[in-house]
Amino acid sequence: MARRLALILILSLLAAPLVAQRFTASIRGTVTDPNGSALPGVTVNLEGTETGLNRTTFTNPSGIYTFGDLPVGAYEITVTLDGFKSSVISDIALNVADVREVNAQLELGDVSETITVEAEAIPVETMSGEVAGLMTGEQIRELPLNGRNFVQLTLLQPGVSSPEGFDTKNKGLLAGVDLSISGSGTTGNLWTVDGANNNDVGSNRTILIYPSVDAIEEFKIHRNSYSPEFGGAAGGQINIVTRGGTNEFRGSAYTFMRDDSWNETNYFLEQAGLDTEPLDRQDYGFTLGGPIQQDKLHFFLSGEWNQEERGIARTGFVPTAAERAGDFSGPSIPGCTPAIPTDPTTGQPFPGNMIPSDRINAGGQGMLNLYPLPNVTPVAGSCNNWVEAVVTPIDWDQANLRLDYDATDRSRLMLRYTRDNWVNGAPNAGEANGLWGDDPYPAVDTNWDQPGHSLVAQLSQTIGDNSVNTVTFSYSGNEISLNRGGTNPGLNSQINAAIPAIFDGKTGGADRSHPVFWGAAGYGALWNIAPWENKQDLMVLKDDYSQVFGKHWLKVGALYSENKKKEYIGGSSASETPQFWGPSTGHNGWGANTGNILADFLLQDMTFGYAENSHQPTPELNWEDVEFYVADSWQVNPRLNLDYGVRYSNYKWPYASDDLLTAFDPRTFDPALGGDPCNGLLQVPGTDPCGDAGLMGGSTGPGRGLVDSDTDNFAPRLGLAYDIFGNGRSVVRAGFGQFFQRDRVNIQLEFAGNPPFRSSLNGIRKLDEAPEPCLDCGLGRPQTGIDPNFQTPYNLQFNVAWEQRLGRSSTIEIAYVGTRGRHITRRSDINQVASGDNNGNGIPDRLEYVTAPEGDGGAGVRGALRPFSVFGDGNILFWESNGISEYDGLQMQYVQRYGNGSQFQASYTLSSFKANDPLNDAGAGSFAGQITDRENPDLDFGYAGLHRDHVFNANVLHNLPTLENQSGFVRALFGAWQFGGIVQYSSGQALTVRTGNLTGVNGAGGTGYTENMRPLLTGVACGGSGLQVINPDAFTLVGWQLGTLSNTRPGACEGADFFQVDFSLTKNIRITDRVTGQFRFEVFNVTNRDNFVGINTVMNPSSVTYDSDVATERRAITGYTLPNNFGEAQAARDPRQVQLGFKLLF
Repeated sequence: MARRLALILILSLLAAPLVAQRFTASIRGTVTDPNGSALPGVTVNLEGTETGLNRTTFTNPSGIYTFGDLPVGAYEITVTLDGFKSSVISDIALNVADVREVNAQLELGDVSETITVEAEAIPVETMSGEVAGLMTGEQIRELPLNGRNFVQLTLLQPGVSSPEGFDTKNKGLLAGVDLSISGSGTTGNLWTVDGANNNDVGSNRTILIYPSVDAIEEFKIHRNSYSPEFGGAAGGQINIVTRGGTNEFRGSAYTFMRDDSWNETNYFLEQAGLDTEPLDRQDYGFTLGGPIQQDKLHFFLSGEWNQEERGIARTGFVPTAAERAGDFSGPSIPGCTPAIPTDPTTGQPFPGNMIPSDRINAGGQGMLNLYPLPNVTPVAGSCNNWVEAVVTPIDWDQANLRLDYDATDRSRLMLRYTRDNWVNGAPNAGEANGLWGDDPYPAVDTNWDQPGHSLVAQLSQTIGDNSVNTVTFSYSGNEISLNRGGTNPGLNSQINAAIPAIFDGKTGGADRSHPVFWGAAGYGALWNIAPWENKQDLMVLKDDYSQVFGKHWLKVGALYSENKKKEYIGGSSASETPQFWGPSTGHNGWGANTGNILADFLLQDMTFGYAENSHQPTPELNWEDVEFYVADSWQVNPRLNLDYGVRYSNYKWPYASDDLLTAFDPRTFDPALGGDPCNGLLQVPGTDPCGDAGLMGGSTGPGRGLVDSDTDNFAPRLGLAYDIFGNGRSVVRAGFGQFFQRDRVNIQLEFAGNPPFRSSLNGIRKLDEAPEPCLDCGLGRPQTGIDPNFQTPYNLQFNVAWEQRLGRSSTIEIAYVGTRGRHITRRSDINQVASGDNNGNGIPDRLEYVTAPEGDGGAGVRGALRPFSVFGDGNILFWESNGISEYDGLQMQYVQRYGNGSQFQASYTLSSFKANDPLNDAGAGSFAGQITDRENPDLDFGYAGLHRDHVFNANVLHNLPTLENQSGFVRALFGAWQFGGIVQYSSGQALTVRTGNLTGVNGAGGTGYTENMRPLLTGVACGGSGLQVINPDAFTLVGWQLGTLSNTRPGACEGADFFQVDFSLTKNIRITDRVTGQFRFEVFNVTNRDNFVGINTVMNPSSVTYDSDVATERRAITGYTLPNNFGEAQAARDPRQVQLGFKLLF
């Protein structure tokens, strides 16, 4: 690996003009005489005011000059020509990815005379049709940020929507970046740091490193219709630039402190009469930058450490100590506690309502001991008898070094390396806070460890007067390593001993996770992810070349990336451990159970629905991306600029290093082969794993990735900017473009779980008994497939915008922004039951599926109704590129700079975001948002998961005068104060209500997959109040005709709105001429508003009645009972919290 990296780096530095995600900036301008005529041959000198960078060029015959690939920062331009006075334009601020227009009109006179003008503080965009927004270094370092995480600032741009529980104080794997930007899916954005890919491409919802806010120079969000230089994503581009050194030594040392005694109490803890969540956090770090050689070589070094012990409020409905011992004689919680159990052998209650001790199942009792004990009495309307602020340790550290070397006035080299490490020990922060694979109970839990790294090397070379070539190499990646922990980790091995697995040779070995229980009757699921591993490496070589021809600025470029991803499939170790679901199917097989899920688990000889896989495959995926682009910026006349071009993207499908992948393709299914596990499976060309396993199925696929890669990905882009009055103050812009998406690669991981690579068993079994030997174990059946002609997803983006300067230092932008998603990745059950009476027995197949009896006979009936019936009653997840989305938004932003370096920014978005996929999921397995009915794909077209009608935010940094001319006492007491604030409001995100499990039938719709069934609408308003976010009366199951589907659209409800004010008060104290002390007082959620999240959108009725007591004769639902917590918020975001900090700046 080291040799390969070195070779690629050497080749990158020697590469001929081969594109980069542009993070440098450029200047273009026209020099004219007093009459407005172009002046050729004018000398234009550029100087970096802080770094000494110096460049000289000359205007071409059209009077145009350019400076390309400049680091962000402050510059000064001097324009000279004999016979004219020299012109100096000072205070030119170049921001990330800027193309800044700086024109000069010379006056007649002696060249020794100089006229100096100051550049506009906030320039109006006159060069392109894109819609983008900037967050400055001052905003990043000075605004109050909970957790000191830059991601919070992305929410301050128009068009950005986040999920209800989005918590920006987190980093690492706790901190998914699930943002929709101008109608993108949450996995459709690209995050870069100094041009290096920062996405975890497995899911595209987490990032590899979190640059320290004290190490970021600034960042820009390209929200719509950006230029062909940007690729890799169909949504937004978050373009981060790190800080570099200057000709002066500058640095800082800082510490920030948090303590729970300064905070208010979480809503749910307060309702339960408990104390404030424990919190003890220390953040400390330093920065140091300066010259190694004046005007030539500069460095910037930073380090930061976060150490935190955080109490996270968790709630649940858990069994009592008596219930775990088999004693059900105690008091009950109305509407929550299951019925008194009956002995299935007698049909009568157990003596004294207690299961005899000699009939207790040790394995089931061990599973129930994973639940914590009750510690509170539930409040009215709630089942939660456990509420606890579980303390979790969260640590993060980062080291960062950047070097900038101006070797000559034509050559510049930048090197940066960043490494950070995030650790969350057990009990970890849990699934509700962004992790996955662990239940919320602390007994058996997981230690999470994620180191990440990012390396960038960039060489920029000026060629002649009007050409620049820049080549960049980046190497970024991360590792995820999980191992077991918790308050009682030994319970894991005890349960494994009591509930044996059938298969040997588990990937997790003897340390495999305990069996899974998927929950029932209000009791939460029990599962554990450890052990688990994941590793990603991204190596990218890219290049820009630009040259000016007359009034045209031509750019060409290319990108090549070589990438790897190694990961356990299935998301957790649970995919290889025995899995059970309840209630019990009966005593010693099919029949009566106890009527109480806890008693089912405790009583010996009870059987449960069951599945187990032999092991957990761990494929190593490889893929390559190849991209090219050509772009031109054409100054048609002094007022009109056209920005156009095309980008070509070849996103090759990932393949496994060992080629052990198969995927189901219905076109290759052969009924004559019956239930052969490989029937309908595609294999990698040149391999025959199915034949090697002695199976008859298996066909040759189109390539190593089993998909015929879509290579026809030419993406045209066009933008224009029209300066209405020719003074740079009022500009109309428009843009249009096509943007292809590098899809997440975890889709491909699942193909390693198809036959013949692991064995599986499904059916029913007792907890403490496994068939020995496993005579019925086989190689399973196809689990997942994909359309071999899968097309690359893309968005069509377009906008019309007006930007107006208001005075010298403020602008307002009003834009209509639209996005149309096409070929969006969707999933469905290709083995769903079809509508109609296909078997000709006079009963619609879906109705017959719903009303089939329980037991083996019913399973046979249900399986026979599926199109691939030889595989039984099971789903086959199938991936296709047939999704669509529509986004239309009014996006507005006001930006102002004013006295003493103060600044204000406000944004508002009014939008509609619809799709036939929720676009808020990054997983690869089945989920509730997948296609409801393959025969009616329009049924799922509704509000997307991150639709919000209204989003408003504002932020301010207001600096009071330093009072330098006042006495020392007055200056120290009243001078150099700063007020900072962030205000955020958003209406609730779209919520989709689902039926959940219905007792007495096999789902209501009869398609064979129940998680995506939506109830009927009553016409009553959906909105509730307070904790009751959804009005239960807005939905009903009564009158549902079994075997049919509701026409209720996704996103029919609106979640809880969000409002928060954060505030900071800073006092700067000058210690010496070069040293300043800064005291900071920060308050988050100043108003202590309860922002509710975790809305229970699944009905899961505790009982259902039908028009017949005979299962096979049921046709409609006549009644049901909802649990108390349907439609309620299950959690609340942080209450008011306080942070104190001190910085030493020099």
